[in-house]
Amino acid sequence: MTQKQDSSHVESFNEANINNSDAEKGVRVASDKAEPEKPVHLKLDKSGFPMVPQPSDHKDDPLNWPIWAKVYIVLMVSGLGFINQMGSALVNPTFVVMAKDFNVTVVQASYCTTVYILLSGITPMFIVPFSNIYGRRILYLTFSLVGIAAQIGSGAAATYGGVITGRVFYGIGASIPIGIGAATGERGVYMGIYTLCVNNGPHIAPIIGGYIALNLSWRWCFYIPGIINAGLWVALLFTFPETLFSRDDFSNLEGTSYVSKLLFKGKVLNRPIRFWDFITPYRMIGYWAVSLPSIYWMTANTYGSALFAVTGSHLAAELYQFNVAQTGLLMGLPLTIGCMIGEATAGWVSDMLLNAYAKRHNGHRKPEARLFLMPACLTLTVGVIVYGPCVQSHKPWIALALCMGVAGFGLQVGATMVYTYTTDCYKPQSAEIGAVINLYKSVFAFNIGFYAVPFGESAGWQVSFPVLGAINTVTLLPVIYLYFKGEKIRERQGLPKIHEDL
Repeated sequence: MTQKQDSSHVESFNEANINNSDAEKGVRVASDKAEPEKPVHLKLDKSGFPMVPQPSDHKDDPLNWPIWAKVYIVLMVSGLGFINQMGSALVNPTFVVMAKDFNVTVVQASYCTTVYILLSGITPMFIVPFSNIYGRRILYLTFSLVGIAAQIGSGAAATYGGVITGRVFYGIGASIPIGIGAATGERGVYMGIYTLCVNNGPHIAPIIGGYIALNLSWRWCFYIPGIINAGLWVALLFTFPETLFSRDDFSNLEGTSYVSKLLFKGKVLNRPIRFWDFITPYRMIGYWAVSLPSIYWMTANTYGSALFAVTGSHLAAELYQFNVAQTGLLMGLPLTIGCMIGEATAGWVSDMLLNAYAKRHNGHRKPEARLFLMPACLTLTVGVIVYGPCVQSHKPWIALALCMGVAGFGLQVGATMVYTYTTDCYKPQSAEIGAVINLYKSVFAFNIGFYAVPFGESAGWQVSFPVLGAINTVTLLPVIYLYFKGEKIRERQGLPKIHEDL
């Protein structure tokens, strides 16, 4: 990019954003009536566009950290999300075996997964206020310990009720990287890495879980992720720094060493926690750029992932007489491959679309440019709709696998699109947004265990899956509306007056 082009982008950014800096929090220009204004020197990203938010001049600002530190944090948070999600679904191929051991139905055995989904969605709504005051690090450490204990407890439980109780606490303990992970990383490709790991944890899990159950027992499907999480907890303790930073009051801050960033010193931000802070995440639901994509994502995740998880074990045993290892391969491999291809497409294309729009509009980065990925999301609907008739007519298992792979592609594209768009719109509130998205997704997916199998057996699989796929398509329509009118809607609603200093 030429120097002239860079200058054009900066000038445009000054005109469009600097005058509204109190709202955007991209740049804060401190002016004194007695002194002339100082020139604003904007920091640019690698594409030559002004960074939003603008990094401060303080070395402890995470935006100023070296690239290796940023990549490490993204990989650590993504890894935690992956392992926690994998731990939720490792047992999925064993529902038939577990049901026999505890003398319960296969549907009841599937509650091991659905109660986790519910608790992992609800918990962040109560935790976000603490993360915005005390920081992210202490929450990752504390709740990871809860998750480790819960996994060991489920594995050792002698009754069905004991297993479910452990899964409830695992949902609580594993919720932090899933609920606030989006507030710890960056956008575009980096967000794509995060969503790829979080989405594919439940998909890769059955591949491994089937062989674990076949060679050890289904109880080790709880023990093994607990052991892995214990190792990650040690890595967190010694290497994961605090990433919360105030952009309002950094001038008096002294530089800190890396070791000091690993110590817990109480509040990271000097302000009290109020009751209103616990209402704040729910306030974000009122913003269309958050609620409408969240509604789409809750159906995409439920019908593009959770639906296959709660029906896969039942169908594989009934149609193909698969053992637990074969069931795990069918449940996990197609979705994993589909999601990986989807992210290989979506991550860099999302950034390319945003940068291309900015180049055509003098550096103005319009988040709605990322929504141009929407047509690719329809592959999820195609995969789900075709899957049902294949099951009903007893097609070879490869037909089911192809449908799941196609659905997985659309699922990952949708995940990248939703997370990057919503957090681009309201960067300071990214923790609340992550919690809202996770709440919608989890509460909606929790119910799939109650109706997926009964609906398919009563109405026919050729009816149930197309109906669910159609529901997903309907929820995409409001997102299409945002593509055309989203910017005007955001201007009309204004920016949230919360956490503007983050």
